Amino acid sequence: MSETNTVQLGRGLIIELDYAVLSGHQLQLDACQQQLKTIGITLDAGLKARCMDGRSFTSGITNLAAHLEKTIDATAVVAATNAVYVEKLAQAAEKMPTGFVDFIRAVQQKGIKVVLISRADSAVIKGAFPEDVAEKLAFHTDTSSSFGFLGWESWRRIARKNDLRERLCVAVVGSGFSVKGALTSGFAVFGRENALTSYQDFSGCDHLLADYSVALAGEVTRALRV
Repeated sequence: MSETNTVQLGRGLIIELDYAVLSGHQLQLDACQQQLKTIGITLDAGLKARCMDGRSFTSGITNLAAHLEKTIDATAVVAATNAVYVEKLAQAAEKMPTGFVDFIRAVQQKGIKVVLISRADSAVIKGAFPEDVAEKLAFHTDTSSSFGFLGWESWRRIARKNDLRERLCVAVVGSGFSVKGALTSGFAVFGRENALTSYQDFSGCDHLLADYSVALAGEVTRALRV
């Protein structure tokens, strides 16, 4: 009789570090504005929302060009923006919020795996945490083509790569588009709005965050029924 090997998938907390903690939407807008300004195009938050949000970055730039009736080398703008954006994220990580660090430590002490998603280098992010927290963290480098969010397939893939079952995970997200993606994959979802995403649909979230604290770890355990 042959034996069947099975993988025991566990509980986890998967966080969009860039967008739900490090003000990544604003940093990304700043970086994109910087690049577009060099070719005479002014991008504001309203235009970004109208033309770019909810799309891939390249598609968003292409749509923006069509809306403005301009010619834009989308590939070049995306590459240049991402390079500047990663630098801005590294600078932001140097000031990792104390409340967030305390929250992560409290979750880890409950035996829940924590995965941080970021476009920044994992070594840079790891260095922003105390050693006792950093050594237990898992990291996922965001290489998705989407602009400011993750789709359902990304959430599922990240969970499985970390030996986690999506229905036993909490996703912490910074946009309504990521809310939709995580919910579609079966995650419990904690949302954190910001000035650039507050117009989006955050309905369906188990919890809407104002800030991070040790007490929030209790909300995570309740959502996971630990």
